[in-house]
Amino acid sequence: MGFPHCPICVVLAFLSIFMGVTRSYMFYILLKEFVGAESDFKFKFGV
Repeated sequence: MGFPHCPICVVLAFLSIFMGVTRSYMFYILLKEFVGAESDFKFKFGV
């Protein structure tokens, strides 16, 4: 049960890693936009 496994398992492993990285990057972009919009709103509301 080492790394040289069946090709389907190897492809599924790489797909799951790729999906996890993509999902994390999308959450980072959404969080960055949300924090930026929230701070901008507070700045406009305060002034």
